[in-house]
Amino acid sequence: MRYIITIFLILLSVNIFSQNKEIEELQKFLSSYKSGEEHYGVKKDKAYRLLSIDKYNNVAIFYLLCSFQEENQKDSISYLFEKLIENNKNEVEPYLIREQYERYESLSYTERINNLKEAYKINPKQERVNYLLGKLYYELFIKEYNENKKKANLDYYATNSIQYFSVLCEQTESHKETLKFPLLQLASYLGDANKKKLFENYNIQTSYFPVSDFVNLPNDWKTNYSVNVIDFVSGSDFTISGVESAIFSINWYSKHLLALKEPKLSDSLPTKIYRFTYLRTFDNPIVIGLENNNDTITIYWKVSDGVGGYEPGKIVENKTKKLSIEDWKNIENKIDSIKFWSLPTLEKELFGTDGSQ
Repeated sequence: MRYIITIFLILLSVNIFSQNKEIEELQKFLSSYKSGEEHYGVKKDKAYRLLSIDKYNNVAIFYLLCSFQEENQKDSISYLFEKLIENNKNEVEPYLIREQYERYESLSYTERINNLKEAYKINPKQERVNYLLGKLYYELFIKEYNENKKKANLDYYATNSIQYFSVLCEQTESHKETLKFPLLQLASYLGDANKKKLFENYNIQTSYFPVSDFVNLPNDWKTNYSVNVIDFVSGSDFTISGVESAIFSINWYSKHLLALKEPKLSDSLPTKIYRFTYLRTFDNPIVIGLENNNDTITIYWKVSDGVGGYEPGKIVENKTKKLSIEDWKNIENKIDSIKFWSLPTLEKELFGTDGSQ
């Protein structure tokens, strides 16, 4: 019996390896869709084959959608999503995929919400479903305020957005940090003092940096209902300064700091630390730290073999050197002389040469 099980497991492993290799080859083949004068549709059979072994494969779905769009076959786009839903009953993923590619069907807000509500019926606690429903109602709230200001619509959109966002906050602490912004704005509009007080107490930091330091909203954002605090875009330079932009930056910086085995800095640490992080888009990330631990002064520097604008890699250089207390005082005096702690968190131009951070 043990021999039979061993043979079965070997065959299973070989089959999985073979299938994974085929998926990789098909993805690579489909990703090179515009070589020469080639049109999208010529590789449809490969896309369908890829979906037959990996039913939600993003590369295959994207290729087929581009093919149908190029051939002006809008009905085929809808049919693809409907078959995906029909063949995977009681699964949320097909509805999320349809929402991801909603622009290919030119769906209205109502159609998108109805699509996601079907997914909600399957799993009312699914995070992505609740977030997308909350965001769609929030976008409708902002849109209605900017265009018509019909109170019945505004109340309806605001209440529904709060409902779905609140589910997320009850499930996961990290959502309290990010959804605090739209929730406070919506509660202010509805004049709900209890909810407003609740949301104001969402003082949580779940990553290396607080989200509040990476958003750059107007001072009156809580009561300015024309401002979309989730994906706010303003100015001729299209500076993105809303919550989703903040999350993008924080996730980017955090994965490099985590790879460099850096601590999260806070006032609660016994050691006083200054840290400079340099993420060079096409070169190795660098961290330089200066520490004062009961007047024992250390400077350290680390380099990873990753690329600052891409993946973090692993530490390849990690060195330290002792400094004197006079060195520490000189550096602190320099920091004080330029009024460093009074400088704005963000300058108008966020990106350096080639996006180095």
